[in-house]
Amino acid sequence: MQKIIPYIIVLIVQAITWTSCNKGEGKNPEPDPIPPCRPTYVSDIKTIVQVKCAISGCHDGNSGVVAFTGYTPLKERADNGRIESYLFELKIMPPASATQLTEDEKELLQCWLDNGAPEN
Repeated sequence: MQKIIPYIIVLIVQAITWTSCNKGEGKNPEPDPIPPCRPTYVSDIKTIVQVKCAISGCHDGNSGVVAFTGYTPLKERADNGRIESYLFELKIMPPASATQLTEDEKELLQCWLDNGAPEN
């Protein structure tokens, strides 16, 4: 019996060492979550529209097309799908003769549309 006790102790120590050494091994750490995209008209979209859309000859209120000089007309067209259609499906806005949207601006606009085109 006394000869078995040292073997039992060695087995217990090895078991404890083995289980403690394997904790977390082989597991990848959880990646940081991607921050949600929450642009609003006031903080993000208004500037894009003023610089790229509501300019002379376009949506400025003087050219015969809808004016994008405020939130309401833009929201109406966001809700009925015209903005998404013209920008991303038909790709007719902005027209080829105008300054084009950057990829970052397109992504921000898409995210804004996907989130219901909030004002604030």
